[in-house]
Amino acid sequence: MPANSSYEDNELLTRIAEGDAAIYPYLHDTYYNSLVYFSLSIIQNLQQAEDIAIDSLVKLWQIPTRFESTGKLRGYLFTLVRNASLNYLKHLQVREKTEQALLLDTPRLETLVVESDIMHLVYQEVALLPESYRQIVELLYIEDLSSAEAADQLGISMDNLRQRKGRALKELKSALLRKGLSEHIFSMLFF
Repeated sequence: MPANSSYEDNELLTRIAEGDAAIYPYLHDTYYNSLVYFSLSIIQNLQQAEDIAIDSLVKLWQIPTRFESTGKLRGYLFTLVRNASLNYLKHLQVREKTEQALLLDTPRLETLVVESDIMHLVYQEVALLPESYRQIVELLYIEDLSSAEAADQLGISMDNLRQRKGRALKELKSALLRKGLSEHIFSMLFF
């Protein structure tokens, strides 16, 4: 049936309940413009209002629902659009608050970026350590195990663990200093 055909109420409601995709063009032609206008009156953004209207019609098609009347169908569609429009506005408010907080806290943001870069460098260098050293550093500093737990997990003595830990940290420190990390920052991370 062409999109501009009209349907009897019962036929329309039955086809919606059955999830008949052929009814979608008719629903689009009948409700789309009203739904866009309604959403636009709430959010003041035409592109987003169009997306919300389409999403609401698609949702009706994806989740077939039985309606008692075309009035209930219309009410359902407008409720979907209203809720989606309000959710969009909430999302905008959250995004604006986050952006404002980041702008106000620029020094903190810069600190986080630097910390992230340092930790990325540390993890890269830890991964390059010989296996026995890497395991020690990961267990003690990443997984935060006690020395006794790390020694037990590796099946080595505490003396052996201390020796490997000292060698691992010496090698890691040397590699990080070559990459430009200061001795002060290294000490803050590992001591």
